[in-house]
Amino acid sequence: MSKRLPPLNSLRVFEVAARRLSFTRAAEELHVTNAAVSHQIKLLEDHLGIDLFQRSNNVLKLTEAGELYLPRIREGFKIFQQATDALLNDNNALLRVGVPPSFGSKWLVPRLYRFLNRHPHIRVEIVSEVDRTYRDCDISIDFRRTQFADFRIEPFIATEVFPVCSPAIAEQLQTPTDLSRQTLLHEVSAMNDPDYPSWQSWFATLGLPNQESRQGPLFTLALMALQAAIDGQGIALGQALLVEYDIAAGRLVRPLNVETPLRLDYYLIYAADMKENPAFQAFHQWLVSEAKTR
Repeated sequence: MSKRLPPLNSLRVFEVAARRLSFTRAAEELHVTNAAVSHQIKLLEDHLGIDLFQRSNNVLKLTEAGELYLPRIREGFKIFQQATDALLNDNNALLRVGVPPSFGSKWLVPRLYRFLNRHPHIRVEIVSEVDRTYRDCDISIDFRRTQFADFRIEPFIATEVFPVCSPAIAEQLQTPTDLSRQTLLHEVSAMNDPDYPSWQSWFATLGLPNQESRQGPLFTLALMALQAAIDGQGIALGQALLVEYDIAAGRLVRPLNVETPLRLDYYLIYAADMKENPAFQAFHQWLVSEAKTR
């Protein structure tokens, strides 16, 4: 005779802890104590008679049994959510959209009202926490392509990348070599990710040596680098999709009549079974349409 189903609360705690691979982060997400998380995991492991986590050297990992158990548990919670949405006629449907803060602020949010006007019954939550994962969201927009076996990565939109600065600084620039006398503004992502455009890669596309003779400040967000450029603090590398409004308003200028093939590609990332979700279908279709019209 099979065992009774484990307590639902223990399963929920397991799903969050397994996704975060941290009891501390699970406790923060669930708004409980670390001890409460540990207690629920122990209850579940005792109920099943199987260890779901390995704990060694302060590193938390799923056991082989835990790896097998997690996808089914996650699928079960998704079925609960879908059943609830269907029961409520999707009037309370909530779609969590993960997006980098700068792309969200400069591209997605200014357009979002068009989707909401068309689908007022769908509530959209924009998620941009630094420690978010794709599994926390129904759909993510990102330049990173972290692979998950049960996730799809779909090419979405590409943007040209070029220098931008204030009008006053632009007057001082005639050729790319003039940049050696200016402060160049940098993004941390460019330092940590070889696929993210950097000043080094921009100079390389022109066949020029890296001319960062004045090392400028580092910013974790493109928004910060762009604001510094607007304020005349230096020259930033701007993504066309993120600077179009500032250029149109005259806050930023694209100096130097130089064309390069430097660009950044964004992707849509979502679980394969999300295509069965009506709210996802509507948002995905809208995103694709917006990308075509820019």
